[in-house]
Amino acid sequence: MGKQHYRQEFKDLLEGIKLPEGISDEEQKEKLLPLSKHLLEHIPSRLFRYRDCSEMNLDAFNEDKLFAVTSEKFNDPYDCLFRYDKEGLLNSIMMGMSKDVVYALRSHFLSGGDFPDLLYSVYPKELLDNAKVSIKNAGDDMIEEYGSITDNIKDNIKSSIDKLTDEAVNTVKQMAFIACFSEDIHSVRMWSHYANSHKGFALEYDLRALQMQCVNCDKLKQCKKAVVGNIYPIIYDNQRYDATDFLAFYIGKSFGLPIKYPDTFAVSKCQLYKSSQWSYEKEWRLIISKMNDFQDKTPTCIYHLKPNAIYYGTSISAINKKMLHLIAQEKGIKEYQMYIDNKSYNYSVKYKKI
Repeated sequence: MGKQHYRQEFKDLLEGIKLPEGISDEEQKEKLLPLSKHLLEHIPSRLFRYRDCSEMNLDAFNEDKLFAVTSEKFNDPYDCLFRYDKEGLLNSIMMGMSKDVVYALRSHFLSGGDFPDLLYSVYPKELLDNAKVSIKNAGDDMIEEYGSITDNIKDNIKSSIDKLTDEAVNTVKQMAFIACFSEDIHSVRMWSHYANSHKGFALEYDLRALQMQCVNCDKLKQCKKAVVGNIYPIIYDNQRYDATDFLAFYIGKSFGLPIKYPDTFAVSKCQLYKSSQWSYEKEWRLIISKMNDFQDKTPTCIYHLKPNAIYYGTSISAINKKMLHLIAQEKGIKEYQMYIDNKSYNYSVKYKKI
């Protein structure tokens, strides 16, 4: 399969996977296996990270630190911003609370019917069984009174859902830290946008065998400093990822319902969609989740991730290049100088080994 198709195949595999809350580790591994194999086959041996010559970036290069930040700091306001059908969701909630639905459910249960199987996969059986008994035994007066109560609180419910929707959107943006890489070292636009108009540098990494520091620790689920990461290609699409199911879960959980997470992979999916307008970036993302301490928003860094090479921008200053060169020499990594070939017909920058 050609390079131009692997992202589409990745998208198809990703959207075909759902990891409901409560499945065993074995089931989860089985569901993720086709995706893992695909990633191993297609992750490039060289991925590039464009940097400006700030003190923080020089220090990070010197100490082999790779910083990751939440998407709020990205230059695309749509980054990690999922779409949702709030009106449809609100109408479903309002309809489910109406007295007409309760009357219909009572008749359905009295004739031997049951809740749909889907609800039993989301809610505890005991809760649904108790609800079924209550509805079967409900008299007309009780149902009418229930209808009057729900009519009076509809405005409050709508207001709460508006607030919770904003919270859910912000939660997705803040739940993971992201480090961005590109397949392309020749892009004029990438050097212009992310390396201070060619005055910066780029680092080359091989992330194929990346092992995060906490994955194999037996205290992973308890440790507040635990960090887990995965590397994925960005899906470039003209339609944003629809996470209405995630929003429904978030609202239900916030209302105190003992609802199960329909897809624990949903947040990662939200973080992997970008507009086709950004396809020139050829981006891969290292998504780093802080497992148990979502309130800590400080940048996360992964240690001991030494680059294989450094590339100097065409307009880098002599002093910055000298400082970076000394660090590169100490690390024993390859060094390349980007340059513009005046004889070339195309708009790309080239590099030569130093």
